[in-house]
Amino acid sequence: MSQPGASTGDATKSKRNRNHWRNKRKENKLEGGNGQVHQEVDSAAIGRLSVTDARPSIPHKIRRTDSQEGVKAVPPPAPLQRISETTSVMHLSSVPVSTLDISDSSMRALTQVMNYEYLTKVQAATLPVILEGKDVLAKSKTGTGKTMAFLLPTIEALLRETSTPKTKRAVSALILSPTRELASQIDVEAKKLSTFHPFRVACFVGGTSMSQDLRRLRHADGIDILVATPGRLQDHLTNNNEDLVARVANIKVLVLDEADRLLDMGFRRDIEKLLAFLPTNRQTLLFSATLPDSLEQIKRLALKPGHVYIDTVGEEDQTNLHVDQSVVTCPFEDHITVLDKLMHAHIQGSPSGYKIIAFFPTARAAGFMAQLFLAAKYPILEMHSRKSQAHRTKAADVFRTQDNQILFSSDVSARGVDYPGVTLVIQVGLTDKEQYIHRLGRTGRAGRDGEGVLLLSPFETPFLNELKDVPLTVQTPPGGAPPRIAPILAQVQTKPDLRQAAEQAYQAWLGFYNSNVRRLRMDKNQLVAMAAEYSRIIGLAEVPALLKRTIGKMGLQGMGLKIQTDTEAFNKPRGGSAAPGGGRGGSAGGRGGEGGRGGGRDGGRGGGRGGGRGPRR
Repeated sequence: MSQPGASTGDATKSKRNRNHWRNKRKENKLEGGNGQVHQEVDSAAIGRLSVTDARPSIPHKIRRTDSQEGVKAVPPPAPLQRISETTSVMHLSSVPVSTLDISDSSMRALTQVMNYEYLTKVQAATLPVILEGKDVLAKSKTGTGKTMAFLLPTIEALLRETSTPKTKRAVSALILSPTRELASQIDVEAKKLSTFHPFRVACFVGGTSMSQDLRRLRHADGIDILVATPGRLQDHLTNNNEDLVARVANIKVLVLDEADRLLDMGFRRDIEKLLAFLPTNRQTLLFSATLPDSLEQIKRLALKPGHVYIDTVGEEDQTNLHVDQSVVTCPFEDHITVLDKLMHAHIQGSPSGYKIIAFFPTARAAGFMAQLFLAAKYPILEMHSRKSQAHRTKAADVFRTQDNQILFSSDVSARGVDYPGVTLVIQVGLTDKEQYIHRLGRTGRAGRDGEGVLLLSPFETPFLNELKDVPLTVQTPPGGAPPRIAPILAQVQTKPDLRQAAEQAYQAWLGFYNSNVRRLRMDKNQLVAMAAEYSRIIGLAEVPALLKRTIGKMGLQGMGLKIQTDTEAFNKPRGGSAAPGGGRGGSAGGRGGEGGRGGGRDGGRGGGRGGGRGPRR
């Protein structure tokens, strides 16, 4: 509590403290080209120095009240007692939350609802700049508290707008996320932070009813903060949803989270179209783990010329060095058995509980392997774009809140999504360095121990050249696990569901590896032979047939692939199988193939006979 008669002095002190921090920040800025201001955090300091080493320490600060009628003193924080389950100790700074110049309602939510005591380094570096209303491009990794770094200033910006009367409630803030899971997570955090505010938060993602979106949009109270995936938002805009167009026409804040991933998944055109609907006098925040060349166009379109660039990663690849990382190379035909043994050994060695995530190159592979291991009585949860949104939400909630669970996933779980207490990450087959690092980041969080295992076949070992600077140790395949999977593999051909899942996994495998033959130093004849071997390994009696035009699109004519007859095509379920035509296209999203719901690694855009666009995140 503030002392009587102290308001004026405290207010002066508060202003002096804020100006001191602001002046220091200006001293640290480096002028870049094109009028862009760069404020960089030394990457070498990340992990061993607090962000406050570059700023004055403010142990006891005065913050404003919501009413602006006075100020109240916030006592120095108690020693750190707890941290977020999803933010590692190594990411925390020594800056207390109490030093922030924010509203009382936001402070209450941070401290009472979300149990914040200290800012993360990313938050300490970005919040002061964003709270000033500037456009910001922030380079930051997942799991470092970046969600709160854009949510808190967004809510504070909305507070400044509530005095403006509105006849119809417009959307004041728009947050775009690459996946449904990450969007749902942001939605939850935004609602927590809005606990003591009058703001309504909504989440629009694929896999849910568009009419339900409209009902929420037309509610008497409207929507203040809209979290969405670009695909679902573009669906509304292209369907001439005049309500949505009108209500986003005056947004105050736009956030692009995981901007590099948004582009990687093929959302560039959707974002460019969306920007054409939005006002230019908004505040825009771009958060990205990497800064690929493809981001330049979006930067020019979305950010003001004088935007601030804040780098909290640096040039080094900030892998989870505290996580034990190993690679297991085994014959291709032993992959499934070795995966079985790795999980069995980890479960046996984790008497206090375990959480395992196994990542696969394609959604179809994740789906088939999930069915296989479920039949072997493993507690498997399934997470990929082929599952409905309701299924994915339920699986994520179970894995987040319960111990002794195993999640089989494609890359929808690789970035941004927080699962506390993951003890082991297994990456099965080829990936790329960026995804390897993001997947590994699901374990070793909140200061806990973690382990990562990369499982490769000999033909995939050229990928190790891309990981030369990653501290990988060579591990021999474990032994001693009971043969739980072999009897199930023997049933694949006789069980229709398993057989169909295996055929789809084969098709997706061929599409994915076809787009990576150069990286693996293979020719197409070798690829086709490996695909035939894969079909045998997963329990199929014969290699599945493919549509002739699918083979042509892949450039595999005359390679001995079995061509599907008209009768076989007629008897196959329409839209049920993702053809390999799209593949993943390396690390890019791809544009689907013949199978109807998109070909790429996790969907992409559909095309061909299955009908329509791929699943929207």
